[in-house]
Amino acid sequence: MQDKKIVRSVTDSLSRLNETKSQVADSIDHTKVTKRMHDISKPSSPSSNLKKAGVALIVSAPDPITDVAGVALVATSFAVKRREPTKLEDLAVETRKILREIQSLRL
Repeated sequence: MQDKKIVRSVTDSLSRLNETKSQVADSIDHTKVTKRMHDISKPSSPSSNLKKAGVALIVSAPDPITDVAGVALVATSFAVKRREPTKLEDLAVETRKILREIQSLRL
């Protein structure tokens, strides 16, 4: 008899927990969470924005002043490319490399 009460109590508790979880999930604004997760997994590259701005200056107004600024922006984008933010994929690749090197060092 005691076992049935415990099972019923656990079942009721789990059903209330599921209801609460679904209510919380419905109340969360997924757009903000999705954007933040995208920013973490694939951060934006400043070099691509500089390159786009430089090409836009070169193509949109073909006069010597904007061409010089456009070429400078494109050149800067290649220099800044080395300082791009690290992606999660890059961290995973580096972790695998390090683990392989550690495993090869075992005696």
